[in-house]
Amino acid sequence: MKLSRLFLAVTLFVSTLLSAQNDLLRAGQWRGILTLNDTTELPFTFEIAQTASGVQLTVINAEERIVTEGFSFTEDSVWWTMPVFNTKFKCKRDSETYISGEWHNTAAGKPYVLKFYAMHGKERFPENFVCAGSHNFAGKWECTFSPGTKSESKAIGLFNYKGNGKHTGTFATEFGDYRYLEGAYTGCNTMTLSIFDGQFAMLFVAHLNEDTISGEYWSGKYYHENWKAKRNEKFELRDPDKLAWAKDSTDVDFTFNDLTGKPVSLSDYRGKVVIVQIMGTWCPNCLDETAWMQDVYTKYHSQGLEIIGLAYERKGDTATQNAAIRRIRDRYHVTYPLLNTGKSGKDSASASLPFISGIFCFPTSIYIDRNGNVRRIHSGYNGPATGVYYQRDSEEALRFIQQLLAEKPKQ
Repeated sequence: MKLSRLFLAVTLFVSTLLSAQNDLLRAGQWRGILTLNDTTELPFTFEIAQTASGVQLTVINAEERIVTEGFSFTEDSVWWTMPVFNTKFKCKRDSETYISGEWHNTAAGKPYVLKFYAMHGKERFPENFVCAGSHNFAGKWECTFSPGTKSESKAIGLFNYKGNGKHTGTFATEFGDYRYLEGAYTGCNTMTLSIFDGQFAMLFVAHLNEDTISGEYWSGKYYHENWKAKRNEKFELRDPDKLAWAKDSTDVDFTFNDLTGKPVSLSDYRGKVVIVQIMGTWCPNCLDETAWMQDVYTKYHSQGLEIIGLAYERKGDTATQNAAIRRIRDRYHVTYPLLNTGKSGKDSASASLPFISGIFCFPTSIYIDRNGNVRRIHSGYNGPATGVYYQRDSEEALRFIQQLLAEKPKQ
């Protein structure tokens, strides 16, 4: 009886403490604002909730949910870390419904700080315009970024109307997609979309004129460009399997260290079907691909499939780079080897793999058969946010993997 009373007393005491702490920040949806420059603010939403393991902050981008790490607060301060990229929020608690402070992006090639504030109970875009015919943004668009300049590039805009003025979507490019964009009408014939995933803070504004769009794009603190689009259901980007190719005259091999410092060579896997994943922990598309690669590895490893991840990091010494790679490994439960190349950038990656024409982008996947021949080089990655493109590419890749596994090695 005494033990049960003691247990009840402790439970009530702990519950009282949690309740008192939760009063410091109101649970529910919050609207966060990153100040990109003097005239541009990027909104995103997050949720604060009580879970079995404590109070939790989750960033929301359309279908994506990113549970933060180290979320903590006192009467004066609020702070948390974005997983994988290890960027940090450092804020003060102005009230139970308002916080303000800074986002420190130490993971970028050039670290910087953005001002930040957030308020409870607000939508990502509180202005909710619902105009006759304005849902015409939905569909597939042929997009041109930085039109008429040396930096001009093409993309496919994929936008979905969700009702009540709200939208989701993404841009598919030859390098990868812009992941889970979420937004709304911010005026009749104007749509605004944003994403914040801990590494990238991106904002898109689109102005509709019948079947054409004129728009602007901001990324982080420094980048801004114009873009335009026109409806084109038949438009496609260049074939991602033809942007890089194998050199017949070069020996197909490499050697890099794993996270313990042990050298690992491609030649160690002769007789196996091998996918070489060219990636970096700074690259969100690479992380989407890593999740997919791990599922494939789990399914086909017993049939002779090997995957080797080659990490090309942007900054830091070996210990710092290895720590970043371990975060990826642990976050996505990766069981195939991840090697630290000690190099960064497309030029350096290309030079380190002389048996192919070059690295066009991150990520890139090199498919090698049981005889050590390069059979396919796939540049870029269409992640889950691209919908039908993700489904199509996944099915094509799986069919090709099954074909390679079914082939017998030459004696």
